[in-house]
Amino acid sequence: MALLLLAAVVPAQASPSPWRTLPVPGGAPPSSRLVPADGGAPPAAVRIVPVSTAASVAIIPATTPGLRPVWHGGQDNAAPPADAQAVAAERITPPYLIMPSLGGGVPTGYVGGWGDYYIAASAGTPGKTRAGEPDAALNLGFSVGDPVRSLGLDLNWGIGSFKDFNANGSVSVAVGRILVNRPDLQLAVAGGLLDAYVYGNEPGKPPVNGYGAITVALPLRPGDSRFPQRLQLSAGGGGSSFGAIDANFQTTESGFFVAAGVDVLPNLGLSVGQSSRSTNVNLSWIPLRRLPIFVNLVVADVFDATPFGSVGVLSVGWGDSLRRGYFSN
Repeated sequence: MALLLLAAVVPAQASPSPWRTLPVPGGAPPSSRLVPADGGAPPAAVRIVPVSTAASVAIIPATTPGLRPVWHGGQDNAAPPADAQAVAAERITPPYLIMPSLGGGVPTGYVGGWGDYYIAASAGTPGKTRAGEPDAALNLGFSVGDPVRSLGLDLNWGIGSFKDFNANGSVSVAVGRILVNRPDLQLAVAGGLLDAYVYGNEPGKPPVNGYGAITVALPLRPGDSRFPQRLQLSAGGGGSSFGAIDANFQTTESGFFVAAGVDVLPNLGLSVGQSSRSTNVNLSWIPLRRLPIFVNLVVADVFDATPFGSVGVLSVGWGDSLRRGYFSN
């Protein structure tokens, strides 16, 4: 089962952009699947491998309290707010540093920017192919560039199994840009290579898989600065990682994917992803307001449509930015 988590951030602009984004666990990550090491019949042991590298992103209006001063009389010469009591109440209840992932377990159009990073550990149930033995994986990633002004680049490293630690793994890469960045709409595109570099002692290493994705996000409650309630829609296509698979573990050369997600609460998101292969459901939770810790629970192949069977993956991680994170202040 693969679970590759990516933290994505849009850096602050000299003049505040209409949407502010912070590190998010997610995207391309909460995606997961079991993969036979040789691409044919499942071996006795199946490793956890990365499935997707697209980022999820937290979209927050730039005026959200805590992400930007409500009033500082400085660079944008804003007038002080009229309702001082409301401002004080918002400061008493701080906002969440990160937002839930809405990626649905498939790639999205988001990537991170300078200083964004994450580390996550994930454990998966065996499904039908690992002799009833659960396993776990470790994933790390960081980003460079500027997806708002030019291009952002994500690098993701997945360590395949805890049982034989770092005996196998892979590196994936993605590049993307936010094309529209307005208070009422965000449009982002990205493309990447899954398993761009694979190492390990297992036979039949997975092939490199390319993909392209587009994501649209908009607030369902645009007048609410505390909880704009994002709706996020993604679509795209790629190689055999997204292709249909038969009972003999033979896959098509390419496939499609779509996803839809919504914020249920400011710190809880629910999303569903569908590919040519199967259906995923992802529940993403941010448990603490002042710490960028994320918890993702993904059920891959919920309808048991593949020979791998339904698999659950629980991931816990930390996603932040060195530009404003705990290690830079």
